[in-house]
Amino acid sequence: MQDFDHVEQTEEARPPSPRAADWFWRPWYAKLYWVTALLYWIGLEIMMAIPYDRVNSSVANTMVLLIFVFNPITVVAVLGYGFLKAKVACGEWVIVPGSVPQRTLVDPTSDPFDVRSGDLHLRHIGVIQD
Repeated sequence: MQDFDHVEQTEEARPPSPRAADWFWRPWYAKLYWVTALLYWIGLEIMMAIPYDRVNSSVANTMVLLIFVFNPITVVAVLGYGFLKAKVACGEWVIVPGSVPQRTLVDPTSDPFDVRSGDLHLRHIGVIQD
C-alpha cells in the first residue's frame, strides 16, 4: 500500500504535459510569426502576379531570400523548440545520447563512407559503368 502512495506522489510532483497549441499559437511571438508569414506569402503571390519588368529587383531578391525565414518547416522548427524543451522538462520525452552502430562490411568498395572505396561505390547507382 505504501508503494502505491509513493507512485501517486511522484506523478503529482511532475509538471503537467504541455500542449502543442500552447507553443505554436498562444504566445505573442507565435502569433506575430504566423501573421508575418501569412502576409509574406500573400505579398509573394501578389508580386508574382505583377509583370516582371515592373517589379523592383531588390524587392524581388529580398522576397526570395525571405522564403527560408517564412518557410512552414522553419516556422514549426522555431516555434517547436520551446515545446520540445517543455516535453523534456516534464519528463514525458527523454533525450538519450546516440551511438553509431558498428557495421560489418562484406565489400568495403560498396560503402561510400569507407575511405577504401574511393569512387567505386558510384558503380552501384549507375554513375560508373563496369
